[in-house]
Amino acid sequence: DVENKLVLIELDSKDLLDAQLSQELEYQNSLASLTDAIEQYEIQLKQNESDITASELEVYFARMDLEKYLGENLATELLETLKTESGNVEGDEASQNSGVVDFSQYAHPDKLGDGEARQKLRQLEDERALSAEEVGLAETKLEGTKRLFEREFVTKTQLDNDQMAYNRKVIARQSAETSYELFIKYEFPKEAQKLLSDYEESLRKLERTKKLAHSKIAQAEAKRNSAEARHALQTRKREDLLQQIEKCVIQAPRPGLVVYGTGEQSYRSETIEEGATVRERQVLLTIPDTSVMAVRVQVHESFVKKIKPGQSARIRVDAYPNEQLTGNVHRIAVLPDSQNRWLNPDLKVYSTTIHIDGEYEWLKPGMSAEAEIIVEVIPDALQIPVHAVFLENDETVCYAQSIFGVERRPVKTGEFNVSFIQIIEGLDAGESVLLRPPDTRRARQGADTGVDAPREEDSAPNAEAQSVEPKQRKNADGATPGRGGRPE
Repeated sequence: DVENKLVLIELDSKDLLDAQLSQELEYQNSLASLTDAIEQYEIQLKQNESDITASELEVYFARMDLEKYLGENLATELLETLKTESGNVEGDEASQNSGVVDFSQYAHPDKLGDGEARQKLRQLEDERALSAEEVGLAETKLEGTKRLFEREFVTKTQLDNDQMAYNRKVIARQSAETSYELFIKYEFPKEAQKLLSDYEESLRKLERTKKLAHSKIAQAEAKRNSAEARHALQTRKREDLLQQIEKCVIQAPRPGLVVYGTGEQSYRSETIEEGATVRERQVLLTIPDTSVMAVRVQVHESFVKKIKPGQSARIRVDAYPNEQLTGNVHRIAVLPDSQNRWLNPDLKVYSTTIHIDGEYEWLKPGMSAEAEIIVEVIPDALQIPVHAVFLENDETVCYAQSIFGVERRPVKTGEFNVSFIQIIEGLDAGESVLLRPPDTRRARQGADTGVDAPREEDSAPNAEAQSVEPKQRKNADGATPGRGGRPE
């Protein structure tokens, strides 16, 4: 049956199959979301690298433009002075603003480096010097022309032409002077300040780009982690449904006897049959291990304090009354049996498990049995039936049969069980005792009417006498029977 995969129980899995279809859609959606989140995270990483690289290039180019205009040495000195050097763009230097710098103090060829500003300044100075020399030459020529015109060596037209050329040279010199002054006062500071501002702005832009990249990658990472957690949850739900569907078909795991349910019969037991509704944690099948059998008995609360694990027991199975088995107490329940509590609230019994010694092919789970637990062995004990002892006026007595009739004997008792009780003093071995007290009311009526009262043995015609016997080995108080037990 195990090799053939015998199906023992098949549960209805229609609702689980419907749930599996819906869960599969959720699983695929979560997988798509996870794939998209992972790809977006990788894209954002590359985009951040590109943005930061572009911002770093802007900083580099702005620095180059500033050095190109002012010269490398002056630009470096100026940046160090203003603490705007981009050694660490995320530090305090990148966030500082230099404000407006007085660049007119650097408007001298000796202070400027080999940059465009120095070249432009030299060009303007050369133009101003050339224009001044040209004015001097034009003035000398004009003076000579005037002297020649006074001697009438040249015409008026030539004099006017030289005068006009002189005036042009003067205007050119004034223009060169104005260009030089404008460059020193306006154009040079403006261009230098603009290049410095562009460099500082490129540093701030690089800092903003890095922070923005950090924020975007954090968002992308959070979305990826959320998608991973959601996909993991949907995966667990999907696997759980698959396992539940697989477990709807229960097959034989190993050879042996199969018992549907727990094997116990009670008013609370749930029948395992086709169409029955089952609940979570309900026992559907039991495969008992017949190599280790046990019997479960119910012990009354008056005896449970005497029961201890390891005590020996004698067991008889109802189906085989001539077979006596032996065993040992394995476990005593801490709480009383709930089934008996509902049937009879005043009855308190405790479920006790007794392991049976040996293996028996004829012993099957579920058989009815009774057990006697040996709690104590009393040698040479004097015992009588429990029903022969009575409590009268707070005194323990019994009625003994003698040659003089029935005698009332106070006795001192010892240990007992459900059948016999130990007599410590008050009786001797071999005496007979009554199982019921004599009818004393009839004896009193005979005395009042003058009729002879019958003898005590005749006054209790239904009383049974039983002899008192000593026992070499006493199980009366040492044996506590358990009724209704079943081998397990």
